[in-house]
Amino acid sequence: MKYDHFDDYINVMLSRSGMEEISELWLRYNEYSNKLADALGRTSNIVGEYAEYLAYKYYGGRLLEISGCSADIESEDGTLYQVKSRKVKGTPTTQLNVIRSWDFDFLVVVLFDANGALTKALEVPVDVAKEYGASNSHQNGWVITTTKKFLNDHRSKNITVALGAYNK
Repeated sequence: MKYDHFDDYINVMLSRSGMEEISELWLRYNEYSNKLADALGRTSNIVGEYAEYLAYKYYGGRLLEISGCSADIESEDGTLYQVKSRKVKGTPTTQLNVIRSWDFDFLVVVLFDANGALTKALEVPVDVAKEYGASNSHQNGWVITTTKKFLNDHRSKNITVALGAYNK
């Protein structure tokens, strides 16, 4: 774009900061969020759906119905995986979404940083996950906090590199 006067250029640049810039970012955010939700084809929980997508690519099998309260993925051999994820800023300690049933074989925990990069992915046997689950009657289930102890439990399998291969 060509400007007749330097003042016109300055005014255009200034008008793009502040509220107009925020409004533009908001519109772009929603445009891309909608595209991601459409591409993943399940719900509008983009972080959760993307984590399930990565796990599905890794394990194969099939994605289960969204309305199911337990597993998200069933592998070819019948193994059931429940996927929980979070996008975290700073410390990886966060509370995962509620687990309403323990009717799965492995809990897959996927953590992303604030920019969406995969930082940690674990395959946690259900019996180990139960040890960390805290009953939450308000949410009618159990919640797990991703403490240092949980994230470093030797009984869990670190699958960060394996899932990272699909996060490119």
